[in-house]
Amino acid sequence: MTKKGDNPGQHVVVDAGSTPDASMEASTSSESQRRSLWFLVGSLAGGNLVSAVLRLVGGVLLGRLVAPATLGLFNGIGLVLGYAPFLQLGILNGLNRELPYFVGKGDRERVRELASAAQAWGLAVGGIVCIALLIVAGWYLAQGKFWQAAGWATNAVLGLSLFYSTHYLENTFRTSHDFARLSLVGVVENAAALLMLGAVAVLNFYGLCVRALVAAGVSTLLLYLWRPLRVKPKWSLVHLKHLLIIGAPIFAVGQLFAWWTLINSTLVLKMVGTEGMGLYSMVLIAGSTLELLPAAMTQVVYPRMAEEYGRSNSIPELRRIIRRPMVFIALGMVPVVALAWILVGPAVRLAVPAYAAAIPAMQWSLLMALVHSFQPLSSVFNVARRQDLYVAALGIGFAIYGLFLWWLTRGGPVLTAFPQAMLAGRAAYMLAVWVFVRYLCNRRPRSPSVGGDGFESRPAASGGQL
Repeated sequence: MTKKGDNPGQHVVVDAGSTPDASMEASTSSESQRRSLWFLVGSLAGGNLVSAVLRLVGGVLLGRLVAPATLGLFNGIGLVLGYAPFLQLGILNGLNRELPYFVGKGDRERVRELASAAQAWGLAVGGIVCIALLIVAGWYLAQGKFWQAAGWATNAVLGLSLFYSTHYLENTFRTSHDFARLSLVGVVENAAALLMLGAVAVLNFYGLCVRALVAAGVSTLLLYLWRPLRVKPKWSLVHLKHLLIIGAPIFAVGQLFAWWTLINSTLVLKMVGTEGMGLYSMVLIAGSTLELLPAAMTQVVYPRMAEEYGRSNSIPELRRIIRRPMVFIALGMVPVVALAWILVGPAVRLAVPAYAAAIPAMQWSLLMALVHSFQPLSSVFNVARRQDLYVAALGIGFAIYGLFLWWLTRGGPVLTAFPQAMLAGRAAYMLAVWVFVRYLCNRRPRSPSVGGDGFESRPAASGGQL
């Protein structure tokens, strides 16, 4: 029989033979899922913490081995890969949403078909990017600018790895919840990068290129060997069209968010030069290190939210999944950020005195971790396919960021202005996200049977497990 659910228009199927024992089993299952969530977050965050320590040690040693201008040149060339993902048009973003969604619906065959088509697309786009950047490298080589040629050639190979490894393979790991292996890949990658500092000591700029290639190669190899979905690439216009319809809006707003950081770094390069960009590299390292736990939470809950939405079509249920973890993480980050603010100055002056000018900016970047503790809330927009509200929230954040950056640089560019403006903009963005999610929770849910593109789910198969 059926009864009215908690949400308007929602019906819940109830077994005629339901008993209090069945309710107790459901409660136990829910508690088990919560423990599993924290285990996955802990596993991923733990692995990411080890990766961060390795990356931090590597960054400190790197600062002793190369001048800020040299590091700024290498990182400046690497900015091209921050803009390159727009070429995949959102198809791989569609895969990231649809795999857990169809797992939730129990459509095992659709999962494999979509993964196969997306893999073919990722390899094709990555190959095009690789060829294009190799042409740029050849042009610099003909000009006799060997450092630039090596940098562009390195990013050509990294571009192929970006689309296949980062945008395709890692998405399949999320689907199978194999986060322990995923975090181990990060540990091995950063360990390889640390070991390859010897090449930097000997080869200077060329060593930076070798280091990046070895680390990316090790990561791609492990992801390939441990891939949960062992499907071959297969071109399918039907499935690529479906992923495009689903993923293009997700991709568009996701790129806006990614380009926010990228544009900020580009402005640093333009306003304070390559030496300033080298100093800002330490700011990025400091900020990203403290954001590990919030990032791990977002990475774990997103596929769970998509699975839940495939089953219930309930936005309030999505908010329930992430509400408590976000609060716990935010409270836990307060003493961590406070301690890091105190210690970062003495640590930099002792370990890498050449980068001491970056200390105030590094301290401000640490505060971003508090704001990003609430970032999982924005995943509601992608799961529920309400990118219009995501864009509105980003627009508010961008506007506040721009106003603050203009105000703080009126008397000339200073490094602290960039993390301060980012902090103000991200805080405004998260406040807007919270308001819009509350608005969605008060709306009548849409029918879950057919997606917005008319692509119906097949009957459930084997409980939807991969």
